[in-house]
Amino acid sequence: MKKKFISLITATCLIVAATGCQKGAAVQEFSSTSKGYGGDVQVTLSVEGEKIISIKAEGEKETKDIGGKALEELPKKILEANALDVDTISGATTTSNAILTAAKSAYAKATGKEVKEGFKPGTYEGEAYGHGSTIRVSVKVDEDKIEAIDVLSQKETPILYDAAESKVVSAILEKQSLEVDGVTGVTVSSKAIVSAVANALTDAVEDPMTLYKKVETATSEKQEIKKEADVVVVGGGGAGLVAAISAAEEGASVIVVEKAEFLGGNLSVFGGIYNSPDAEKQDSLDMSEGEISMIEEAISATPENDDHAQAMAAVKADYEEWKANGSKGLFDSESWFGLQTWNSGDKVANKTLVDTMATLADDGFNWLKEIGVEFTDSITQGAGSLYRRTHGAVKPNGSGFIDAYVEKLESFGDQVEIMMLTEAEEFIMDGNSVVGVKAIDKDGNTILLSADNGVVLSTGGFAGNVELRQKYAEGEKWENLGESVLTTNLNAITGDGIVMSEKIGAQFVDMEHIQLLHLGNPFTGSTTGAIPYKGRSAEEVIFVNAEGNRFIAEDERRDVICNAILKQEGAFYWMIHDSKNIDPKSDVVENYIKGKYLYRADTLDELAELIEIPAENLKKSVKLYNEAVTSGVDELTGRRLLEVAIEEGPFFAAKRVPSAHHTMGGVKIDENAQVYDQSGSIIPGLFAAGEVTGGIHGGNRVGGNAVDDTVVFGRIAGKNAANRK
Repeated sequence: MKKKFISLITATCLIVAATGCQKGAAVQEFSSTSKGYGGDVQVTLSVEGEKIISIKAEGEKETKDIGGKALEELPKKILEANALDVDTISGATTTSNAILTAAKSAYAKATGKEVKEGFKPGTYEGEAYGHGSTIRVSVKVDEDKIEAIDVLSQKETPILYDAAESKVVSAILEKQSLEVDGVTGVTVSSKAIVSAVANALTDAVEDPMTLYKKVETATSEKQEIKKEADVVVVGGGGAGLVAAISAAEEGASVIVVEKAEFLGGNLSVFGGIYNSPDAEKQDSLDMSEGEISMIEEAISATPENDDHAQAMAAVKADYEEWKANGSKGLFDSESWFGLQTWNSGDKVANKTLVDTMATLADDGFNWLKEIGVEFTDSITQGAGSLYRRTHGAVKPNGSGFIDAYVEKLESFGDQVEIMMLTEAEEFIMDGNSVVGVKAIDKDGNTILLSADNGVVLSTGGFAGNVELRQKYAEGEKWENLGESVLTTNLNAITGDGIVMSEKIGAQFVDMEHIQLLHLGNPFTGSTTGAIPYKGRSAEEVIFVNAEGNRFIAEDERRDVICNAILKQEGAFYWMIHDSKNIDPKSDVVENYIKGKYLYRADTLDELAELIEIPAENLKKSVKLYNEAVTSGVDELTGRRLLEVAIEEGPFFAAKRVPSAHHTMGGVKIDENAQVYDQSGSIIPGLFAAGEVTGGIHGGNRVGGNAVDDTVVFGRIAGKNAANRK
């Protein structure tokens, strides 16, 4: 749901003394209302002369642990200082600013101050905490107008923040009001920009509520618009952008429809990793005893069926050849990648699809580099990836991928059209064939898109759609997937493609399988604020519970880790890290600390005190883990990845919770990315790629494989849709 940052004032004069609310009365009490993060925040202020006697802030829709803290603590700070110029509450900027805005307006009325509209000319600076960093702005005003807004610094999530800044800043300048819409899915950053501008202009206006004047927007008559292309791609996330490039590379004209205000979908908030064997880099690694035993156990297991036997035999042949050649370093192969992926998904996935992804992952990796995605020189083991074949992008999150995709698409010129803020509603059918898509744009116009060759469905999963995940995935493995389970997904990822596909009788597979990720922050469920460890790997951390004890192997499957966390007191854990691979005083660290995502201390004793866990237990957990690194055997949890000890302060802790992350089920496809109906027949004209599909990951997705999926099958879907006649 799109949220607006609107500030409304209802200054209500309550009779406190016999003389009422007239100027000069002993005590005046006023209430003002401003818009907080979740809804209205009301501040009631009592003033005697110019002295604040009491102040109360209320906001029933503010989050308990974040906004609720501001509602409780900020009035105390105001009363203690007898001033409204106080610091906001860390981590609750939007609610804090709503309290201060309402309080300043109420105070102006209570003291009988005549409010003059307009600005005191000048250039002012302000800041507010966003989605992981402080956003600082400079605002220039003359007597009647906001002339310019410049963002001086920020370290928000790339792509998402860019969309928020562009929309919010231009809207403020156009409307000359702070009552503007933010970007759906980028609510925190959007509101922080508004708050930073409001803070900058505090001294430029007499009553801050005048900054929030309502501006009516004109409505236009709805139209029906028709467009045509060789290929129509539904969804501008990772798989959709790859499919669009692939189709354009085949010479096809392409239209991409995306309902959000930014491209990339969940790719914009993922860890920036991609899995593929890489002999050159893996040759420089030393294979641990744990990794050797992992391989040997996998190829000597009792086969469960013919597919399993064949997969084991392929890995065994590759492994024996590798050893016979006197190879050094870390063994890997396409067959081993495929078997690990299939085993990790409980052998539920379609083995042909798994092998397709594993076999073409390296080709996809080279293609990514060709179109401009930059990767670091190192190879690591990403969280939940199970093996050291993870490549990390140089740019943060998914920005390195998305920037390269967009730049490549722009190189095709008019051959590719991207329609933003356009939501696909249903497929256009000709008999049992898909021939186009019906969509609605931001102005309510109906868009009819004809696809001469094919349609690619790439709308993502449904981890953020509570109704769908309860309908399909709640059960024995995950007993509760309701509102209390947060999600790492963006707001725009709500399973639209699943709903569209249901209407045309598409066949679904593996819908009961959903993945929770152990890296969600306890505020929103997103991965924002995870310790910024180098390479985004699982090598350098341990997990401890509320008692300071380790309880799970940190290199385990994601579902195993999450179920273990849910059994701990409070259903959370602390991620513990030292300073070997990060700058403990970097801007990222400082911002995470400010946002309460991260805690830092010089010693483990001090860290334990900060996060309120028994120091002796924490120190013992670290000591035993470090001994396991030395011996190569972790008797407590069975962890195999024992490479890096935790020993160099400062030390860090981040509170994390399981969060709905990836849905492994979706429409049934084959190795050509063709979609099947419930009778087992191909639906002509329809292809699919990415998280909207099922059959690739089985019961558990390996960390990093989501991007392999989008690249491998996005390329296949785009190419085949372009060449279908």
